[in-house]
Amino acid sequence: MIEVLFFVVIFFGVLLQSSVGFGTVVTMPLGILLMGMGITKPVVTFIALLTGLSVLIKEHKHINRRELAKMVGVMLVGVLAAQWISGRVKMNYLLVLYGAVVIGIGIKKLIWPATRPASKAVQNLALGIAGIMQGLFVSGGSFLAVYAVDRMPEKQELRATNNALWAILNTVMLTLYLTGGQVDRKVLIMGAIAVIPMILGVWLGGVFTSHIKQQTFLKLVYVILIASGIVLILSNI
Repeated sequence: MIEVLFFVVIFFGVLLQSSVGFGTVVTMPLGILLMGMGITKPVVTFIALLTGLSVLIKEHKHINRRELAKMVGVMLVGVLAAQWISGRVKMNYLLVLYGAVVIGIGIKKLIWPATRPASKAVQNLALGIAGIMQGLFVSGGSFLAVYAVDRMPEKQELRATNNALWAILNTVMLTLYLTGGQVDRKVLIMGAIAVIPMILGVWLGGVFTSHIKQQTFLKLVYVILIASGIVLILSNI
């Protein structure tokens, strides 16, 4: 039953990724609660990579190569720093921190949505934090948005460049998981099965966005974020 719920979460995350541009920030906390970090992290990374590639195949002509190079360079440093951090800090402390960040993102987006662009200093800081959050929890999207949305206001350019970024970073992260012995038989089986809800989520993503107001949908997502963050904190203190 828990595995079924996990695949429902995967489907929901891919649906979000396909329709509004991010999904792992919701998939990860819920997945961790269901299956633990050991399975959730590599499986979500794999599915996020496939989801990004499915978009990139269609949108590759719109990639902003200059911004992509900068984002990859900065965030890759953050991803590698996250590997160092995760080996030296107890996981329950990191999960409490993650829960607090998730709650903060949900409250900020729900109550105080951005009304003007962030300063360049804040954008660059957010880009660095995005790399660390991606490396620790496969959840750099919300911080990346602070940087990328204002730098690439054209929707196709933003979508294509972000998905190219995720394809590169998630490939690096999967390589680190494989060489670090974090991928076992159960992870491989769960990853293979998760492709099914991923395909459904990608297919329904376009249909879904045409039948519901995006702001209404996002408000629901932010409430789920806050709730999952609270549960993460309570279950690790």
